[in-house]
Amino acid sequence: MIIDKEYALVDATARLNTDLRDYESEINKAASVTFGNDLIEVIVYQFSFVIKVRTNSEKIKHGLLINFGKNIAKQVSSLCLSAMRMYPNANHKPSYQLFRCIN
Repeated sequence: MIIDKEYALVDATARLNTDLRDYESEINKAASVTFGNDLIEVIVYQFSFVIKVRTNSEKIKHGLLINFGKNIAKQVSSLCLSAMRMYPNANHKPSYQLFRCIN
């Protein structure tokens, strides 16, 4: 099964002020490292990107998507500074999110 997922920056202000096409090579590299031979295609638009992944189930494993986000974040620290959202948690370390699924 081939699954398409579209992602955009979580932070609305950063989403409007950032052209993701400037980060196309980093997004492609992170997708290749994360999904390997299961990666079909990555399409990067100005405000979002689409990944197409081959999988045996009806959705992409959550852990792979988290690793994908981490792999992007490692390469684009400047984007993280302006667009990363932090969610505090009283019982655990805060969680961080750069992208969210929009489809």
